[in-house]
Amino acid sequence: MLERYSLAPMKDLWTWKAQYERWLEVELASLSALEKLGLIPQGVTLAVKTKAKINIERIHELEKEIGHDLIAFLWALEEEVGEEGRWLHFGLTSSDVKDTALALLLRDALTLIQEKVERLKAVLREMALAGKKIPILGRTHGQWAEPTTFGHKVLVWYDELLRVEERLCRAKDGICVGKLSGAVGTHAYFPPEAEELALKALGLRPCAAATQVISRDRHAEVVFALASAASLVEKIALEVRHLSRAEVKEVEEGRPEGSSAMPHKRNPILSERLCGLARVVRASVEPILESGALWHERDMSHSSVERILLPQCFLIVDYMLDRGEKLLRGLRIYPETMRKHLEEALGLPFSEGLLLALVRAGMERKAAHLLVAELCEEAERERKPLWEVASHDSRVLNYLSAEEIRSIFDLDRVLRNVEASFARVFPSGYNPSCDD
Repeated sequence: MLERYSLAPMKDLWTWKAQYERWLEVELASLSALEKLGLIPQGVTLAVKTKAKINIERIHELEKEIGHDLIAFLWALEEEVGEEGRWLHFGLTSSDVKDTALALLLRDALTLIQEKVERLKAVLREMALAGKKIPILGRTHGQWAEPTTFGHKVLVWYDELLRVEERLCRAKDGICVGKLSGAVGTHAYFPPEAEELALKALGLRPCAAATQVISRDRHAEVVFALASAASLVEKIALEVRHLSRAEVKEVEEGRPEGSSAMPHKRNPILSERLCGLARVVRASVEPILESGALWHERDMSHSSVERILLPQCFLIVDYMLDRGEKLLRGLRIYPETMRKHLEEALGLPFSEGLLLALVRAGMERKAAHLLVAELCEEAERERKPLWEVASHDSRVLNYLSAEEIRSIFDLDRVLRNVEASFARVFPSGYNPSCDD
């Protein structure tokens, strides 16, 4: 499914090599902090940094032997470093290194996601402004509703993406914490001063309080932010699917797929794929949330969940944002078909305007509602425009002139306030005349 898409550089963040490099980065920062405070001999950090080599094959060999990944990593480093290697991991526990390294990973991964969001934002803004005055049938419950514009439809997506962006920023800020406080978080053998120095060097800040692990609500917030991004891409893709149905065909994927049996088919497979992938990401929120409740100061129940779901979610959302942008950039839009469907709707999308005009002219609302509903049924049955049916009904003519009736069905009048939404979403520097 994803083989046609290059997952680098996101994929590169989740390799064994990248993991061990981050572990080493945390170990070196910890050594440097201890050295600055005079708690270990001077020159240790430089010696370890100079001699340390990550031998993935040897780490895995040792892990098979002892059944502990972090110990295997340390033993393999000691073999490379020699005497100074005894100071590695001094006063730390495994989760100090793993959780802090994971924070570095998630920070970098979220940065890549944010870059994809920026690109999607750009194409949505462009589409919203370009389609601002393209009228289209609004649909609610799959039925004709009132007229809207294609640009307003896209504007709603853009506005939601701004909130997705805010969630990603909050999640990134929340996860940019480290923890170098020992086996139960009490700094028994690694002092708070050293933790602050080491984490500052890594571009992180200390957890105010931690057990053996960083609290998992931070990681849950990250996954929820990713799920909200995936859900928005699905929302866009689902609309594309509906609007590209054969009986609608107001838009179409730039490269729809055919059928092995039916040569006429133009299937929106990319949109369908994006909708399916969103389900996988959303399904990850519950197990990540459940990872917050651990036995006492720590157990291992969260670890297996995160090893699967974190890379999976990031890789999928990275793909979805990339393909969502490409879907929109290649989207074929048919304004003529949109207008044609508006005309074929027999004026029914303007029924509220007729209802309100009758109320304004003095008719009771209940009576007006029942009357307009009756006229709409007649228009559909007789295949006549609603304005024409209304213009020949004496009950309407008792309240409205023919000219007043006709003005109700003026499309420009109904859409006159769409501009206000654009001004709200683009509050600074928005010049409508420049975007026509």
